[in-house]
Amino acid sequence: MELVIGGAFQGKLTYALETYGLTESDVCDLAVCDPAPGYRCYRHLEALSRREPDTERYLPLFENAVVIARQVNGGIVPMDGEERAWRERYGLLLQKFARNAAHVTRIFCGLSEVLK
Repeated sequence: MELVIGGAFQGKLTYALETYGLTESDVCDLAVCDPAPGYRCYRHLEALSRREPDTERYLPLFENAVVIARQVNGGIVPMDGEERAWRERYGLLLQKFARNAAHVTRIFCGLSEVLK
């Protein structure tokens, strides 16, 4: 797995398309559909984690793919308890994905930073 993380609108998808030679048809948008086999890239992991409490079960599906995930750990801590709980679950999920990934790249302002 190749994990690409970063804040909203920082250039994660553009980076993944260019770096891994992907096209739009290679990308499964998890914000609008469930994960399906056959894609080379899955984006919006955070959206999937909101509607699926057991996102870890998709690790085998993502094993040979690029996974694009939004970082939500910066900024103001939400007042809503459910939102805080989701952010904690999502943070733990990203840690697991990062451990399993061959490479982790953070994108900030369109610039890449290799973390692993």
